[in-house]
Amino acid sequence: MFTLSTPAAHRSYHHGDLRQALIRSALEILSQAGVAGLSLRAAARRARVSAMAPYRHFADKEALLAAVAEYGFQHLAGRLAAAAAGAADPRAGLAALGVAYVQFARDEPSLFKLMFGPAIEQKSVHPSLDEAGGACFNILRQAVEAAKFFDGDRDLEDVSLACWSLVHGLASLIVDGRLAAEGAGPAEAIAARLTGLLGDGLTALGEKRPHRLRRVRRRATADTGGAAAP
Repeated sequence: MFTLSTPAAHRSYHHGDLRQALIRSALEILSQAGVAGLSLRAAARRARVSAMAPYRHFADKEALLAAVAEYGFQHLAGRLAAAAAGAADPRAGLAALGVAYVQFARDEPSLFKLMFGPAIEQKSVHPSLDEAGGACFNILRQAVEAAKFFDGDRDLEDVSLACWSLVHGLASLIVDGRLAAEGAGPAEAIAARLTGLLGDGLTALGEKRPHRLRRVRRRATADTGGAAAP
């Protein structure tokens, strides 16, 4: 479970850090009771402040949920960046990033569901939440770009989406307990196998593309009577 830096002994609102105290309290409640058990009143009670105190920072429950989800995306981004940076090469970094994504979901299932689920109905009205989520995807996109499976912006976007779809789908299956009965093994092992398969497939496809391009150029040269194709 995530914890914020403010010591637990200082949970009372004496130091002007009410917002952080409420987010920390909300994270604790979320891990124990899920979204259904989380409310401004419950967060205030756990933070040992008055029931009206949260309204100094959060207009309603959704605003608190958005702040908690934003915090989750920030920590997920940190995990992803560290995983990619610690790998031996860019393609290994992309695979490590996928494993880190699945580990995050396994370690923080309730937070993961909040971040990506329907509990926050109007995500567009929380710009900082959108920004935090976008930062996570940009880390993935940069890792895909560094892996250099293909050339071209269109391929970059498609491969990034394919990688995200794989790890997010796997993470969701694990969080929902769908793979437990299949005996597929620990989350890390499953993620490593599947990201490896995807990486191998992308590598093989990328190696075939230059040959296909050369064939197209040779055909174009023949069609133009030997003149070089543009």
